[in-house]
Amino acid sequence: MELPRLPNGLIRFADVREAGLQRTLAAEVAARRIVRVRRGVYVDAPPLGTPEWRRDELRHTHLVSAAAVSMQAPVFTGFSALALLGLPSYGRWPRDVCVLADGPTGHRRPGVVAVAAPRPPDVGSVQGGMFVTSVEFALIQACRVGTLAAALAAVDAALWVPSGARRAPLTTIERLRGEHERLMPYPGSRRTEVVLVRATSRSQTVLETVSRLVIEECGFEAPVLQEPFRLDELAMTADVDFWWPSVRAIGEADGRGKYLAGASAHGSAVAVREPRDSLIAARAVIREKDRENALRRRVTSMDRWDWTDMVRKRPLEERLLGMGVPRTRPRRALVGSPEASVLRDDRA
Repeated sequence: MELPRLPNGLIRFADVREAGLQRTLAAEVAARRIVRVRRGVYVDAPPLGTPEWRRDELRHTHLVSAAAVSMQAPVFTGFSALALLGLPSYGRWPRDVCVLADGPTGHRRPGVVAVAAPRPPDVGSVQGGMFVTSVEFALIQACRVGTLAAALAAVDAALWVPSGARRAPLTTIERLRGEHERLMPYPGSRRTEVVLVRATSRSQTVLETVSRLVIEECGFEAPVLQEPFRLDELAMTADVDFWWPSVRAIGEADGRGKYLAGASAHGSAVAVREPRDSLIAARAVIREKDRENALRRRVTSMDRWDWTDMVRKRPLEERLLGMGVPRTRPRRALVGSPEASVLRDDRA
């Protein structure tokens, strides 16, 4: 007999017990086909082969959905709201959900962090009827408590608009700065400023955003982002990820992932299916090779890196040195491991 599920896919133990299916649930959990989200709430396990970063992202999203079921009309903010809004991050998602406090002071209890808002933000809803603060307020909360890489990844994604797209970005730097000023003074405002001065609407992926931080960490000259190159022989304009006009060098933060159907925004490759996806991938390789050859004819040097190169840092540094990119800034630590928490002070 099928286990009872809520419209969002969650399974409540209370509903299972009412249906008399406790043994069925126990067997599914033992077989790892169903996983526990929080006390009394379960969900189907991710499919086999789901990347670890996606499993972690789903874990937090399910945690938020479970909290919405068990709490009294919570308003989510911080990283919890960003997860519901589909924004990415860099690092392990929090183990607690973040909500707006009912009163003038914040508090923490097992599994929940309540954030006080002396100047209440706007509140909206997302798919599924869950409530979230404005994206600007949520991003500022992430800036306050998150690592630089985690917060900047989310902010850049909220600002970005695909080339030629008709949709508006989730927010603008002007609106973010306006919310920042509205909330002043507040704890963590300096950390927010550190993020906002680096934020851009010209970073397409988390890989590009964090690569930019690694470039800064290593002391290299700041690149121009998404510089357009007109390629008449291909009847197209190519926007390159990073451009150093001082040495006429191009850097592309995509590696081999973009050649595979189903490549993730994190830069990890997903297995290509046969035969249609193989054809799509082959055509992508040909188009990209033609694009790269045309670009190389116009510059002094060009190189690529992928997610692994960026995380290890040294391979990316060596690529930039090989292209002659100058060091113009002091080295300083900016980016931690993607296996660490998105929160600065999470000791677990």
